Amino acid sequence: MVYLLYNKILLRVLVVLTGIGVGVATWHYVALSSQKLAAAGVRDALAIVSFFVAGWLVMVIAEVVDNHYIRAFACLCVILGGIVSYKWIFLVDGPKLAELETGAAGMRMTGAGFWAALGIALLMFILLVIRLVLDKANAGRRPTAAAAPQVNVPLGAKPEGLGEKPRPDALPPIPLDDQPLAVSETAAPPLSAPIRQAGPVAKLVGIGGMYLGTEYELTPGEHSIGRQDADLLLADDNQVSRNHARITVSADGLATLSDAGSTNGCFVNNQRVQSMELAPGDVIRIGTSQFKAE
Repeated sequence: MVYLLYNKILLRVLVVLTGIGVGVATWHYVALSSQKLAAAGVRDALAIVSFFVAGWLVMVIAEVVDNHYIRAFACLCVILGGIVSYKWIFLVDGPKLAELETGAAGMRMTGAGFWAALGIALLMFILLVIRLVLDKANAGRRPTAAAAPQVNVPLGAKPEGLGEKPRPDALPPIPLDDQPLAVSETAAPPLSAPIRQAGPVAKLVGIGGMYLGTEYELTPGEHSIGRQDADLLLADDNQVSRNHARITVSADGLATLSDAGSTNGCFVNNQRVQSMELAPGDVIRIGTSQFKAE
């Protein structure tokens, strides 16, 4: 159930339902207060429920920012706002408002909206905290992705299941040639082969993280990478910024990766880069997701 919170539509439905509960409680409580004390009652009632309403407004801001930490904080604001408002709504004013002609029904509606909003906010807070803890434990990966076979091995790591070869107790000495080398004056010094060379790249293939096995075709043009409204959409990786990076592909297939001011940066072959022309075989890391350029 925790991983249903990867669904942004569900999150927004819960926020709307919380808002409906806050609205119902506020409307009926303010209406009863206005019957009892007219304008002064409305003013006092709005001051009392302002904590509750402010908590829900923080939930709306959290959806705009699209951050689970702020969502959890917003749920906590609704819960604290409800705790502050509860005494005045139900213990101080409630008995007096219930004596009005429509007071009993109005207080029932106030209670229904109040407890519905508080219950949804509490449920969201618990689930968000559990998910954030699981994200830290799984490095941002869902359990299904974390349990997948390790396709890429970190540089310098020894593959699992491979032991060290037995070494002989003594090795024979290496014969040394102490004759001077004959070097031609016109001979050119040997050139070392380049480690990598930029070349045409046609696609990115997921080799680690939540997008393991996913392929993205790279056609000529500019491709945005991010968590929202992007060509290469990485919506489930919460370590990816909303507008994280972009890949520009020329007509001859040469691709350049550029950081778009992301929080966690872009990495090519374990090196953080601001802008780099890609070569076939490069390993690109965006957030917790890894891709190979092919």
